[in-house]
Amino acid sequence: MRLGLAVCVAITSGVLAACQPSLPATLEFVDQSPVQPKLGEITTLRFRAIDSRGQPQPGVRVVFETQAPVSGVEINPPEATTDVGTGIASTQVVAKGGRVSSVVVIARVEDLSVTSPAVTFAGSASNSRQFTFQCGSISGDGSGGVHAIGAYDETRHLIAGVKVNCIAHVADRNGDGIAGAQVSFLTEAGTIGPSATSVTDVVGNAQVIYKTSLPMPDDVTPGTFSWTPLNDETHTGEYIAPLWMHPFMWQDDPIAGYLKEPTLQEPRRQDPIRPGKENNPRDNLVSMIAVTTGEEAFDDNNNNGVRDAEEPFVDLTEPFVDNNDNGTWDLKERYVDANGNGKWDGKNGKYDIITLIWVQERIIWTGWPHDLDRDLTSRNPKAVVRQLVPAPSGTPPKNIRNMLKFDAYVASFLLADPWFNSIARNGESDGCENGSVGPVEVTTFLKGMAFTYPPFTLMTYAVTDVRDPAANPPAPDYPRPIAYSVTAPCSFTASPEQGHEVIVYSPTVEGTIQ
Repeated sequence: MRLGLAVCVAITSGVLAACQPSLPATLEFVDQSPVQPKLGEITTLRFRAIDSRGQPQPGVRVVFETQAPVSGVEINPPEATTDVGTGIASTQVVAKGGRVSSVVVIARVEDLSVTSPAVTFAGSASNSRQFTFQCGSISGDGSGGVHAIGAYDETRHLIAGVKVNCIAHVADRNGDGIAGAQVSFLTEAGTIGPSATSVTDVVGNAQVIYKTSLPMPDDVTPGTFSWTPLNDETHTGEYIAPLWMHPFMWQDDPIAGYLKEPTLQEPRRQDPIRPGKENNPRDNLVSMIAVTTGEEAFDDNNNNGVRDAEEPFVDLTEPFVDNNDNGTWDLKERYVDANGNGKWDGKNGKYDIITLIWVQERIIWTGWPHDLDRDLTSRNPKAVVRQLVPAPSGTPPKNIRNMLKFDAYVASFLLADPWFNSIARNGESDGCENGSVGPVEVTTFLKGMAFTYPPFTLMTYAVTDVRDPAANPPAPDYPRPIAYSVTAPCSFTASPEQGHEVIVYSPTVEGTIQ
């Protein structure tokens, strides 16, 4: 053995070349694993040397380099020798920056080279700014926007089992959805099932079913809306009510004060069915949260993919269910003890790259009015129904609108549930239609599902002479004046998920056709 080595070293350089492997005929790219690496994750690239016979060639030294310099991307090792039997040499690539990176790797043996496909690094930790949680798919799978479900009958009795799908979306700071993330859910009232946890799919969505059931929502004291809620070490800065409730239009009695200047005082009324009970919209505003592991959000002002000391960030409290909507944790409210110290903690004043991140969703449970809720009485000083057009007149007041031949008009009235919330409207055909006596027809003027829930809904419908002025032969006449009346049934769908339908009748409008 020593003699052979001495011979190779001692003889001429031409003979020495014969002791080394010859150059391969070709180089080829084999594969990449994983195919879609995340930022900070290592991906392995493999290349094969092929000899002149088309067989894998072992012992070939292969050098690796990037096609162009890419900040934060490293190749290790920079060179390797092909294996015996497979002719494969491999290297590993990692992108350490926090920004999406793409790199092409070149494998080279002297003047012979081959390039890899572009390797794209995207995706990192879940980010609190990209974490969303909404109920009801109204714009396709994974969307949200159902803000109310019908949970009570007219006597305030719970209708259990009304359900809606809720979707949490988990993504990194670049907006890429994260698959396989475990998301946990907590709620103030009702249940989230089939379990309290779910795992995100390939696009980062985790779906659960929310149902009305015990426990009931907490009754809360009427509050005042502010555009500048408290945001400090223990307060989240959330508004007292979501903007889709129109809290910026609040006033004490929104039905009687229609079109008046808002006071920002939460609406309230004495319940005519339950003596001593005060109703207000947030009594049935249910808070729920989604929780997962990830990083707090920050402003990457210098675009380097990491948080620098001077860059602002969003400091999170430990996750909690805000039953009373005051933006901080109170006794008896559920929370997640992220640091395991046995108590709820507010913001810690520092940026956390790994922590429990969370997001809140709120949804209203609504009912429909009892007869005792509709009109002003000594027992009911704040009604939840008010006729607008035609306006009431006379003693006792009646809603009268006389019509001419072939006439038509739009009637309108205000309607709220017993807590001064709009009634849940989740059906595409929800609205007022039919319900006439005499030669008129009633058609829906405003229909469809609701996207916001102010303290009342302005309900409208059209009343039209049934005869067609363009008919040929002309429409038959009849002795005039002739009386008509309209009490339009208005439908409200409790939920988009097999929700029951509720009918509430409009105030009666009457008159004659001249």
